Amino acid sequence: MGMFDLLKILAESEVDYVLVGGLAVALHGYARTTMDVDIVLAMNPDNLARFISGARLAGLHPTIPVAIESVARDLIEQWHRDKGMLAFSLRTAETQATVIDVLIRPVVAYADLRRDALVVAVGPYAIPVASIDHLIAMKSGTGRNKDAIDIEELEKLRRRKSS
Repeated sequence: MGMFDLLKILAESEVDYVLVGGLAVALHGYARTTMDVDIVLAMNPDNLARFISGARLAGLHPTIPVAIESVARDLIEQWHRDKGMLAFSLRTAETQATVIDVLIRPVVAYADLRRDALVVAVGPYAIPVASIDHLIAMKSGTGRNKDAIDIEELEKLRRRKSS
């Protein structure tokens, strides 16, 4: 299952989310590769139920040995607090399957991400993509080399768009 398939599942399941991470950077115009789809979900019960239902239909399973419903429970908060969990990851059983990461505690609140998201057409689907400013905020201070490169490229894109 590839990235487009995961975005299709989210759209067809009517999941309320914002795309973040490397794929979001790429959709803003910086050609880079990524191996996963990072999202921030609206964490209300109805949306989580749609996400879980869509994930099940697609054959997605958590990469850790827990039930998929764990994403909708207080366990996530506990895992974040006690174990430093940053994302709840799901994938199919395929060897080359793309992973979808649900960020647990994003640096930018979901409401802010959604409010400022850019909607990008990917095939027939309207994908909410985090703004350049929010992507920079989310990638700042991680200590990861690829995030530093993303920030540099996002700043170039921002300058180009404002001129």
